[in-house]
Amino acid sequence: MGAEVTSASVDTGRAFMKSAGGVWAGQRFMEAIKAGRGISPSDLRSLDTLQRDEWIEFDRTLVEEAQIRLRGVAALIAAGLTTTIPNGLAKTVLMYDKITDFGPAEVSLDGMSKDQNDTQEFEEAGIPLPLTHKTFYLNLRRLLASRQKGEGLDTSGSRAAGRKIGEMWEEMLMIGGKTFGAMPIYGLTTHPDRNTASFGTNGSWSQTAKTGENILADIGTLMAAAEADRKFGPWWIFIAGNMSLKMGEDFKANSDRTIRERIQQLDGIQQVIISDKMPAGNVVLAQATSDVMSWVIGEPLQTVQWDIEGGFQINYKGFGIQVPLIKSDTEGRSGLVHMS
Repeated sequence: MGAEVTSASVDTGRAFMKSAGGVWAGQRFMEAIKAGRGISPSDLRSLDTLQRDEWIEFDRTLVEEAQIRLRGVAALIAAGLTTTIPNGLAKTVLMYDKITDFGPAEVSLDGMSKDQNDTQEFEEAGIPLPLTHKTFYLNLRRLLASRQKGEGLDTSGSRAAGRKIGEMWEEMLMIGGKTFGAMPIYGLTTHPDRNTASFGTNGSWSQTAKTGENILADIGTLMAAAEADRKFGPWWIFIAGNMSLKMGEDFKANSDRTIRERIQQLDGIQQVIISDKMPAGNVVLAQATSDVMSWVIGEPLQTVQWDIEGGFQINYKGFGIQVPLIKSDTEGRSGLVHMS
């Protein structure tokens, strides 16, 4: 309230604990960690400053505004492509295994022919679990004055913080995030094992000359590359926001279907996801299975508070621990095809 809300930050737990003035929240964090339990909103707030209904309004606007921006992330969550980390605040790294495939099966009449006795091998990999957070504040006198006048709580700070956090999460899914301890957070367009391809006739899907038939041919290229990687769907197509108008055009002259509707009729294509955080002129075909991509949830979006300046400034921090997990196997097969 009264202060500009800039981009959200993605930092480690240690950096979050050292935030100026956040002693009260830090103490509650440590109490929960020592007790071996997770963090809940009731651990991190009191009714001394905000009333119960005001906390509810803060939470509602924070989460609602974040969800507006989370088209790609929301699709993963809705499909159940999530990995939940219990007590995520106490963990800074998620370790997982890359898995090898078996050799071919044997074909025989008697079932006695010797076939290869296989076992899957595992290669350990990991991603960091940073906090994404945005701080804002209320002035105590303005808060008290609004109650005297019967005015509603000013939730503009909470709303803006939720938007910035949501934008950062969507951006991480599309292009990745920071690197912590030599461990990068990869996105759909930055994973080193993704397949790459170039646009065909008439270039990018945002070009005026690009036809529905041209786009269908490009999708054929994407699907062929995925199948060569032994990924046979179902697939999602993530596209940049500058291509959204093209998706609404007729597939061909006097067609009763848009280009988007025609794409979603293709066998194996489940949905087209338009994200304003996908870099302009980029398209990614991704197999929608947990061995290719998932959304890691260490802590849900929530708010903590502390005061400074003798209590006249009440600080709030919206935060969550959520990152994309883009996977490949030990052979470098990822299930992603990136066209640009």
